[in-house]
Amino acid sequence: MVKNVFIEENLINYVKDYDVILIGTSIKNCFGNGFQYDIGLNFPDVLKINKRTKYDDVNKLGTCEVVTSYQKKGFPIFVICYITKGRYRPDIKPDAVDYDALKTCLELVNNNFKNKKIASTLIGNSEYEGGGDSMKIYHIINETCNDIDLDIYDFKQEDYKTKIKEKFNHIVNEYKSGKTTLEEYQNNMKRFCWEKTFGIYTPMPDDKSLSEIRNEIKNFKEK
Repeated sequence: MVKNVFIEENLINYVKDYDVILIGTSIKNCFGNGFQYDIGLNFPDVLKINKRTKYDDVNKLGTCEVVTSYQKKGFPIFVICYITKGRYRPDIKPDAVDYDALKTCLELVNNNFKNKKIASTLIGNSEYEGGGDSMKIYHIINETCNDIDLDIYDFKQEDYKTKIKEKFNHIVNEYKSGKTTLEEYQNNMKRFCWEKTFGIYTPMPDDKSLSEIRNEIKNFKEK
């Protein structure tokens, strides 16, 4: 059953509070935007497991992939839930969630993760998860998740380019308007560059300058 609903809070910031995190996605092996992108950036093993599955395979609908490799680092189990074929024409068919697949995935979670602290987005509702109807999704969750308590993070998921641009512009505008000092600007830009590349859970070396951080990122990308 739904235990708590958190509005406009990005689940990526709270994954360490849980034992299990659910990721609703399509059968096209892509974590392109929204919460999926955040997962792929911060936990690349999850993205690798997703990409190893057969591309665009309808037989994946209603199945899950379980990733446990981050538990030894203090992070939760990640469960990839295949719940949509993808949104081919969102202008014509905005609701592309396979509700039967969603139900089957949640039944698997309910049966296999009892007594675990579990969290998810409003799985299947975001445009990147199929654009499903929120009331239908809540009904399915409450119908299938009888043996688990599920925290829902219901927030607007953005495409990654928009999110990065907004963060960058915010840092620049804060400095130009005099709200931050040059030192604060450089520290903010260091963190921005680092997290854009490595995510929020890889510690940034505080003793390096902005140019050194940029060089480290460049070397990482060239590997």
